[in-house]
Amino acid sequence: MSATQTSSRARTYALYTGAPRQLACDVVAALPPGAPLIPAPVHQAQLLLESEAFYWILNSQRHFVEYPFGIRYVQPTTQGVRLHLESNASLDSLLGGLLPCRAPMRTGRDQIYGLNGVRICARTERGIELRRLGQPTSIQLTGLSRGAFHRAEAAVAQQIQSSGGEACWLAGDTWTAYEKQWDDERQPIAYESTWRDAAWLPSGLLRRLGLLHTVAVPQVVTGHDARLGEWWILELDHDCDTGLRRAELVQALTDPDHGLPLELRGHRDLTPGESLGLVLLKAPDRTATLQLRYDRIDYPIREDRAEVFAAIRRRISKLTGEIPLPAMPGCRADG
Repeated sequence: MSATQTSSRARTYALYTGAPRQLACDVVAALPPGAPLIPAPVHQAQLLLESEAFYWILNSQRHFVEYPFGIRYVQPTTQGVRLHLESNASLDSLLGGLLPCRAPMRTGRDQIYGLNGVRICARTERGIELRRLGQPTSIQLTGLSRGAFHRAEAAVAQQIQSSGGEACWLAGDTWTAYEKQWDDERQPIAYESTWRDAAWLPSGLLRRLGLLHTVAVPQVVTGHDARLGEWWILELDHDCDTGLRRAELVQALTDPDHGLPLELRGHRDLTPGESLGLVLLKAPDRTATLQLRYDRIDYPIREDRAEVFAAIRRRISKLTGEIPLPAMPGCRADG
């Protein structure tokens, strides 16, 4: 591969993952001939774990952060994915969402939150590795100090235990009794056939999170799933004076080489003060749908948020220009 080709592929890799330039060059240089820039997981268990992880990431965001979901960039491989976190605040949210716990419910039947059966299988100076018991899986969280991970984990465990729950990941290389019962009863969402058929979408989005700040320009991203994971909804809130860059994001997501098997099925323009802007993307095989919801929101900039919102503005200011989406019928909120 020529130096020009390597440089071009490195730019594309950085676009999709958010990775720093030198890391992107190193990754591309090490790829075998013909290997995809953004690989899919080789094991179905890994794909399902990533789909669940994306679900909990969406549900655990509780802070304003510079990068969407507090993840600065990702490193996907065929065997797993590494998430590089931006701050202690994003670490607190992600650990609280991903680490499994048993929580008492008013109904009398306890609930498992987080990634059932997942354990911290390795610790380094800069992060931890998560793996589901008995499965060839790996999600690495990195980017902060060992002390930061230790403090965040201890705080999550203390919060769970003080509310009468159980920090299941502390059981080590064995299932807790309730986790095993939860799994035996096929309670985890990944047992649902609809979820399993659509799991490639949340996994694929997790592996391409960089697009939400290298191509798109939202100040805040939230989201949720619907219809047992068949629909995934991302809500992209923008400043009042920035472009939306919807077409740029759609082009990247539907790119035949590096994107996902999605087709643009419709869109509705954003009407200030009246209605959300919508973009609807669907899989040709109808297994999954992605809806992008656009809005403009002026969040109050309190003193404790001033620094992070200044960082968000700096991030957004690096991207300019906007191309139109192709003309086509609008889409309803329910598809």
